[in-house]
This record gives sequence, C-alpha cells and structure tokens, in this order.
Amino acid sequence: MRWIGESLGLTTAPSGPSGIGGLPPATPSPAGPPGTQVTHPPEPKRSKDIRSFMGEKNPKSDVHVAAVIAYFYRFEASQPDRKETLTATELDDASRQARGYGFKVPRVTLNNACLTGYFDRVGRGRFKLNAVGENLVAMALPSTSDDTAGNARARRAKKRSSKPKRRLARADKAPVKRSKMSAEGRARIAAAQKARWAKIKAAKPALS
Repeated sequence: MRWIGESLGLTTAPSGPSGIGGLPPATPSPAGPPGTQVTHPPEPKRSKDIRSFMGEKNPKSDVHVAAVIAYFYRFEASQPDRKETLTATELDDASRQARGYGFKVPRVTLNNACLTGYFDRVGRGRFKLNAVGENLVAMALPSTSDDTAGNARARRAKKRSSKPKRRLARADKAPVKRSKMSAEGRARIAAAQKARWAKIKAAKPALS
C-alpha cells in the first residue's frame, strides 16, 4: 500500500499505535514523583465514654468524682453532649452512668466542691468547674497517694499509736524521781535509827 501511494504521488499519514477495537489508547494518569507517599485525611477523634474516663482518672472522694464528671462533660464528651455547667440532678445521673450508683446528697457534694475551691456557683442550682478543678483532673488525677480519708485515718492511727509511747516514757521517768526521793528518805531513816540505837545503848548502863 505504501508503494502504490508513493507511485501515485499520494502521502499517507503515519499511523500511530491504536488501542483495542481501533480506539485510541488510554492516556495514563500522571504519577507523582518517586518516593512520595499518599496522605490520607486524619480520622476523627473518638470521644470517650464517661465510664472509661472515670476508670482512667480513678477519683477517691465524692468531690473528686464531681470534678471528673464536670471535666468530662466540658472537654471529653461528644460535641452534642457537652455542658459548661452541672446541676445536682445531672451530677447524680452522670455518677450512676459512670460508677453504677449516685451520691447520697449530690447538692451537698457540689457545695463541698465549692468550699474546696474546685467549683464556682454560676446560677441558681448550677455549678461550673473552675481552673483549679480543671488542673486537678488534668494534672493530679489519678493520684498516686492515698485519698484524703485514708490520710485522715492514718493520722488518727498514728496519734493512737503514739499515746502509749508517751505514757511509757512517763512511766520510765517516774521511777527515777521516786528512786531519788527514796534514797534521801532512806538516808534520813538510817540516821534516825542510828541515833535511836545510840540513845538505847547509852541508856542500858543506867538501867543495869
């Protein structure tokens, strides 16, 4: 075909590579430079549940439990469930979810937390965790030392154990004082006896 075309003075366009079924070949997608890694969008952060967060912080007192609950609902809960403040009822419900039981008097616990300096009153019946309470949960918990009640029990036990020691020390010192006094008394008694026997000896010749 090429020779016939050249003899007739016809030119034929160079035929390029054809695809399957006469279709043009697919254009390959441009590849990135060698050594590059494909980056994937970061996975969304999963929010913790209150039970696992309570186990992670492991508070030892009711006041600390209240601080952990308030911190969870302010920073760790899913966005629709977050709360800036808590009421006594909300605190008690959250405690039942986290620990399986509530507080005896949740409002008293919140009042004690305010006196401790972890909460502020922001409205009628509403309480908000302040910076001190946030630092407690974020930095101090879980605590490696004993809880406040445990420390109080230890102090009371130490006082009880120290009292017999003081009594024993007094008992040890008391005989020393008595021994000094008894020595002086014995000396006086001995002198009196000598004087008495001297009088008796002096009186015997006169009787005879």
